[in-house]
Amino acid sequence: MKSIVNFVGAGPGAQDLITVRGRRLLEEADLVLYAGSLVDAGHLACCKPSCRRLDSAGMDLAAQVECLREAAEAGQKVVRLHTGDPAMYGAINEQIRGLAEHGIQSVIVPGVSSVFAAAAALGCELTCPDGSQSVVLTRTPGRTPMPAAEDAATFARTGATLAFFLSTGNIASLSDRLMKEGGLAPETPAAVVYRASWPDERVLRGSLADIAAQVEAAGIGRQALILVGEALRPQASSSRLYDARFSHGYRNHLPAEHFDGLCALYAFTDKGLALAREMAAGLDLPVRIFSTRPVSEEEAAAGIVHLSGNGFDAALRANWRQFAAHVFISATGIAVRKIAPLLEDKSTDPAVLACPESGSHIISLTSGHLGGANRLARRIARLTGGQAVIGTATDVNGLPAFDEVAARLHARVLTVNAVRPLNAALLSGESITFCGPREIYDAHFAATGQVVLAARAEDIRTPRAVLWDAEGTVPAGVEHLDITSRALVLGLGCRRGTAPGTLRREAEACLARLGIAPRQIARLASCDIKADEEAILALAREWGIPLDLHPAEKLDEVPVPTPSATVRERVGTASVSEAACLLSAGKGGRLLQPKIVTEGVTLALARLPHLAGPSRERGRVLVVGLGSGDEAQITPQVSAAIADSDVLAGYGPYLDFIRQRIGNREVIQNGMMGEVERCRRTLESAAAGHTVCMVCSGDPGILAMAGLLFELRSREAAFHGIPITVLPGITAANIAAASLGAPLQNGFSLVSLSDLLVPADEVRRNLRAVAASALPVTLYNPAGRKRRHLLEEALRIFREERGEDLLCAWVKNAGRPQEERWVGRLADLPADDVDMSTLVLMGSARTRYEDGVLYEARGYVEKYLDGKA
Repeated sequence: MKSIVNFVGAGPGAQDLITVRGRRLLEEADLVLYAGSLVDAGHLACCKPSCRRLDSAGMDLAAQVECLREAAEAGQKVVRLHTGDPAMYGAINEQIRGLAEHGIQSVIVPGVSSVFAAAAALGCELTCPDGSQSVVLTRTPGRTPMPAAEDAATFARTGATLAFFLSTGNIASLSDRLMKEGGLAPETPAAVVYRASWPDERVLRGSLADIAAQVEAAGIGRQALILVGEALRPQASSSRLYDARFSHGYRNHLPAEHFDGLCALYAFTDKGLALAREMAAGLDLPVRIFSTRPVSEEEAAAGIVHLSGNGFDAALRANWRQFAAHVFISATGIAVRKIAPLLEDKSTDPAVLACPESGSHIISLTSGHLGGANRLARRIARLTGGQAVIGTATDVNGLPAFDEVAARLHARVLTVNAVRPLNAALLSGESITFCGPREIYDAHFAATGQVVLAARAEDIRTPRAVLWDAEGTVPAGVEHLDITSRALVLGLGCRRGTAPGTLRREAEACLARLGIAPRQIARLASCDIKADEEAILALAREWGIPLDLHPAEKLDEVPVPTPSATVRERVGTASVSEAACLLSAGKGGRLLQPKIVTEGVTLALARLPHLAGPSRERGRVLVVGLGSGDEAQITPQVSAAIADSDVLAGYGPYLDFIRQRIGNREVIQNGMMGEVERCRRTLESAAAGHTVCMVCSGDPGILAMAGLLFELRSREAAFHGIPITVLPGITAANIAAASLGAPLQNGFSLVSLSDLLVPADEVRRNLRAVAASALPVTLYNPAGRKRRHLLEEALRIFREERGEDLLCAWVKNAGRPQEERWVGRLADLPADDVDMSTLVLMGSARTRYEDGVLYEARGYVEKYLDGKA
C-alpha cells in the first residue's frame, strides 16, 4: 500500500468552514500536524482519541517532513492541516518535494481561502461588470522579497480588485504607492478584514486615503487581509447574467453575430408581436418594439409603441436615422415597399431585415456589411432557431469582405465607392495589397493567399490596395480603399467637480465592454457649460482627442432615445451625452451606445458616417478670411464663397460672425485645440463631394487654417487631390495699422508669440532677429491669462535693441465695435492690459506720432522736398 500524506485546508478560521472531505480525513487521522499559530485548535476536536496532534509552529522543514514521513511509512493516516487553502502562501511545495524523495505521495484537499471569507464579511462580490472583472491575490515585500514584475502599483493600473495577504504592517506605504504610482484615486474603496470568520473578526471600511489611519487606530498588525477596488463600493453595478434581456450562451460573442446599436422591431399581428418580444428578450441590445395592433396597458408599460396603420409610414421615416437596424416581422414584400422611399446610399442606410412570424428565415435586405444586417440576421436566427438568408457574394464564398471587417472592428470607411471594386477583386482572385496594422492583416486577410502586406503606402505594387490607418503617398494608378480606426464620438456628461480619474475609469470601462479602445475615438463631445470641467478637459488632454462643446439649445434640437426632463431643467437640454455625440457625428452619424449613467458620469457613443471618398467626383475646400468679422471687411469674393458652399466650417466665434448667412446648411464647428479635427472633418466632407467653406479670422494664410489643410491633404491618402482654394482676408496687422494711421508703410515683420505649436526658443530667435532689423514689428498672440512670459521677453529684447523711447502701440479687438487703442513710449507700455485679442506694434526709427496719428516717414520728404525747401 502506497504511503500518503493529505494536505488539508482548514479554511479561514471558523470550524464549520472546513470542507466535508477535510473533516472526514481529520476524523480518520492517526496523526495531525497542524499550524497552531493560525489554525483554530477546535478543528481537532473531531479527531479520534488515539490521534496524535502535533503543533508545527516550533518545527523547521526537515523536522516536519521527518514527522510526516515516519507516520506515513508506518501505514498511518496522516493529515497536514494548513490555514485557509494550502495553495495560497501555504509553503507546501517544499514539504511535498521532501516527501516525494522518500516515495511518499501527497494529496491536496482545498480549503476556503481567507480572501473569500473576507469578501463574505464585507458582503460583496470581488468582481462587478463596471468596476473589475479580475482579482489579483498578492502581498507586499517583507523578509520575503517580491519578483520585480509583481509590483503592487503595476497591478493597480489594471483596474482589478486587489487582495493583499501578509501586508497589514505595510498598509500606509502600500496605500501611498497605490495612489501615487498605481494611479488609483484617493476615494478608491479599501477594506481590512481581521481574522475573517473567527469569533473576534473585525471589519474596517474606508478608502485608500484613510484606511491606514483606521488600521493604526484599531491596533491591527497581522492576521488581516487588505482589499482594494471599485467592486467594494456598495453601489457597484450589478451583473447582467440574470437580466431578462441577457442572451445566454456563446452566440453573442461570435464576431459573425456581433451587432451594436438601437434596433426597431415592427410587428403587425399578435403572433408577430410575441416573436418581437422573444427577440427583444434575447438580443441583449437596446430594442424598441412597434406594433400596428392595439397594445394593452401592460404592453405599453413595457415600452411597446402602438402605431396606427395610417401613421406607420411617418413613424418609419422618423425612426429611419435614429435606429441602427429595422426588423420587419412580416412578409418580405411589406418591408421592401415600406423602406424603398427611404433608401439613399449603402454608406448611410441602416440595416433592414425581414422575418416571417414563424422565425424560420431571417433575410438580410440592406446594409449587410457596413450596417451589420448580415451579422444581426445570424444572431436573430440563433434566437428563433431559423436560418439566416444572406446573399452578399463574399459571404456566400467565405471571403473576408473589406467593408465587413471594417464594420466588425468599428472602423470608418472613407472611400465607400471603392468597396465594390476591391471586394470584386477579392472574389476574382486578384492580388491586393493591405497597408495597415499587422494584427488586422493576420486575423482577417493573411489566409486568403491573395492579399499581401505592405509596411508603407509607397511600397504598394498591386493595382488595388486597402489603406487602414496608413499615411504616405499611394503610387499613381492604384485604386485604394481607405479606412480609419478613429470612427467614434464619445459623448460625456458628469456631475460638477467629478474627479478626472473617475471619469477616465468610467469611460475606459464603457469602451472595454463594447470592445473599443480609446484610440478608436475620433473626438469627445459635451455641452458648452462643461467648458471648465477639469475631468472632461483632462480626458481630452490625456487621450489627445479634440473636444466639441455644443450649446444647450443646439443639443435640445437633437432627437435622442432617452431624453431626461431633469437634465433639461438643470442644463437647458433634454440630453447631453447622447445629443452631443450625435451632433458631433454629423449627418449620417448614428448612436452606437445609448447613455450609460454611473458614478455621476453619463456616457454615450455615436459612430461617424462612412464617406463616399475620392473615386467619385470630389468636392472642394474654400479657405476664406473674414478680417475682423465686420461685414464691411468681408470681400465680395469671400462673400460669394460663403453663399455658394454646401457646408460651413470654422471655430465657433468666427462662425458667429456669419451666423445669419448660414441658414440650414451643415456646420463643422468645434472649439480651441480642435483645429486638426476641424480641418480633417472639412476634408472628409469635401471627399464626400461637398463644397466646404472654412472661415478664418483675418487672413486664412496667416496663423490660420490654410497651411494645416494643405498639410493634411499631403499626409493622408484619403485626401489626396482635393482642391483647396485660399481666398484672402484683411489680417489684424492691416486693420490695426489703419486704425492707428500708417505705421507699416515701409514694410514690417510679423511674429506670433504663441509657443503652443512653435517651440519657445524658435520664437525667441525670431524676436531677436526682427528686433535687430530696421522694420516695424507686429506681435500676434501676445499673451494669454497664464502665458505671459514671452511677451515680457519680447519687451525686454526690444528695449535692449531699440531703446525705451521707441514709439509703440497696441490695438485690442481691431476693427470691431469694442476696439481699444494705446500709443506711447515702450517704457510706458501697459503690458498688463495686453491679451490674446490684442495686436502689439513696435515702431522703428522712422515712426512718428503727430496729431494723434502713428505713421512711418516714407522717405519722400528727404528725397524730393528737403532740397527744394
